Amino acid sequence: MRKSFLYSSFSLLALTSCDNKDSLIIEDFESGSFENWTMEGDAFGETPEKGALPGQQPLVGLEGKFLANSFHNGDDSRGTLTSKPFRIERDYINFLIGGGMSQDTYIELLVNGQSVHKTHNLIESETLQLMSWDVKAYKGLEATLRIVDNQRGSWGHILVDAIEQSNQYKSNIMENYTLSYDISKKYLLLPIEDNAPENTVQLLVNGEKIGTAQNIRLARTHIQYWLPLSVEAYKGKKISLVFGQATKSDIGINQIKPSDTFDYNYQETYRPNYHFTPPYGWMNDPNGMVYHNGEYHLFYQYNPYGARWGNMHWGHAVSEDMIHWRHLPVAIAPDELGTIFSGSAVVDKHNTAGFGKGAIVAFYTSAGRQQTQSIAYSLDNGRTFTKYAHNPVIPNPGIEDFRDPKVFWYAPQNKWIMSLATSQTITFYTSKNLKQWEKLSEFGENIGAHTGVWECPDLFPLVYEGKTKWVLFVSINPGGPNGGNATQYFIGDFDGTTFTPDPLPYPLWIDYGRDNYAGVTWSNIPESDGRRLFLGWMNNWDYGNVVPTHNFRSAMTLPRELRLAHNGEYMVVASFPVKEVGDEKNGASIIMDKLTEDTLHIGPDYYNNGYVLSFTIKPNGLSIFDFTLQNNKGEKIIYTFDTDKKTFIVDRTQSGLADFSSNFATPLIKAPLTKKDSYTIHIWVDKASTEVFVNGGELAQTNIAFPTEPYNQLKFDLRGNIAISVDNITLYKVKHD
Repeated sequence: MRKSFLYSSFSLLALTSCDNKDSLIIEDFESGSFENWTMEGDAFGETPEKGALPGQQPLVGLEGKFLANSFHNGDDSRGTLTSKPFRIERDYINFLIGGGMSQDTYIELLVNGQSVHKTHNLIESETLQLMSWDVKAYKGLEATLRIVDNQRGSWGHILVDAIEQSNQYKSNIMENYTLSYDISKKYLLLPIEDNAPENTVQLLVNGEKIGTAQNIRLARTHIQYWLPLSVEAYKGKKISLVFGQATKSDIGINQIKPSDTFDYNYQETYRPNYHFTPPYGWMNDPNGMVYHNGEYHLFYQYNPYGARWGNMHWGHAVSEDMIHWRHLPVAIAPDELGTIFSGSAVVDKHNTAGFGKGAIVAFYTSAGRQQTQSIAYSLDNGRTFTKYAHNPVIPNPGIEDFRDPKVFWYAPQNKWIMSLATSQTITFYTSKNLKQWEKLSEFGENIGAHTGVWECPDLFPLVYEGKTKWVLFVSINPGGPNGGNATQYFIGDFDGTTFTPDPLPYPLWIDYGRDNYAGVTWSNIPESDGRRLFLGWMNNWDYGNVVPTHNFRSAMTLPRELRLAHNGEYMVVASFPVKEVGDEKNGASIIMDKLTEDTLHIGPDYYNNGYVLSFTIKPNGLSIFDFTLQNNKGEKIIYTFDTDKKTFIVDRTQSGLADFSSNFATPLIKAPLTKKDSYTIHIWVDKASTEVFVNGGELAQTNIAFPTEPYNQLKFDLRGNIAISVDNITLYKVKHD
């Protein structure tokens, strides 16, 4: 919707002198109306507001009674205020700003229709802070202001007040602050504080921009850890770092230091023993997983400049067994089309794209002003990638969420197939050469879970009792069965054009725990192997940015083999850790053939290195029974089977550290359970996670946890019923040394 107040479009916005003769007020909103503004959308309401709106925290730092507040109808509303033209008559423009810190909530200055300054809030706060622009270069010219709220979700609003012209730079924040260095070492070490506001940092060499600006949380009040900016390629040259905004009191900017080494703590408290983690920085979705020349390639969403989400690159690691990983340099970095979101990779064995026979071709979403699909290729086994000169290969057709291309070769028709997340559906495309793509069909309407955005699709075949079925993975956030994110799947048929699902009780989930998301499968696994191999992100967007790790965040799940199974009621996709990460039949230690006491004690040789427990429970008529993984402090995770209610429950409310997020310790994490005579349980325990598989993975729950000391006891609660039996209790280590 667009609303316009009556005024001459050629008139200049009135400038009123304030008490300070140096200053000219552009807008203080004290008239109680938007008469000097054109309004679009519904975020700002009909008039300026007196303070906070219902559901909003109290506002601090207003001048006068009124301000522009885009919290009308909550954080999901969007809108824009555009001022009448005015003439720039002073050296600076000062204003107050508050609200969210998204790049899509901002105030900007336009001169001759071009944006010359744009500012978003530095922190998520309802306290307004003073900001200033240097406008000396535009004195005497006409300008307009835009106040924009184009952000949905938490902190999706902006506050603006007291906009004035002045010959004083009144803010303690300096824009485009520049530091220069003569480079003689490999790195500049950047001091990071996770809760500091993001600051844009642009690298210049000889005055020329190198790459795109990155958003980095440079320390303001204290240094939590250091991260490296590689500058070895510029030895002997003078480089500059240009900071979008710098506060005079910030401690971090003045402590950036050159170094020939960068050491990070790989043994920190919650660094897993045998799950993949980035060397440092933030990681989320697995990307581009492909097997080539004896190596499993794992690319992943990566922020090399902080342990919170942002600056999406493709990180890269390789392994010969999916458990021992070697970190490689960043594979694909942001460019003018945007940051690098999720995608996939294939081996172009027949050189259909013309990049070279056997080239690894990566498909990713360029996340700029719009999400588009791009490609890059490697001719050296993934060590370096060249971006295709004519990206994007699939432009955006007008869909806000348009991402995560997963590509495979469809041999029956000699063509490539792409599954692409398109808002609330999955759209299938086809190509003969990986460059030109045409739409085939669309799937997803009126089936499955739809309470969040659909992401990270993966379409692949599995064989069940000699018959090929097709499985479609679709991740969703929010909308998982236990809150936050999860990955649902559909089983059916695919004819090269259309996916047709079987009639099953959808939604079905590959993992009912809180912490398995965005998982996809490896491509190009040799036919002689024959497995379908899967990996997921072991975290949840509900709390992923604040889990209590230090200079890194997030791990991947164990790599798993997928298979179709029947759980006694319907067909399911079962998942179970691959044999490479440990096999109970290979040097396993049988602790006891049958339970003789209620607690099994686990020694330090196991809990200090990560271990697996397996056993078989026969309820023998008991409908509710449970067991507990715990430590000497009484921190515990409780696993409960309720066969009458057909529910398997994981309770991590007492698991250890949980106060870092209000929605981490979900009381009951539930999964559907088929009533059976016995259940075989495998629990994979690492420093900060448990992965539980029932009956060979017909049911799985992955949940992270942060005990303050290792879990070293497995305790059974038999409810006084001696008829229940716990057999074949086995404890073994995971191969990771």
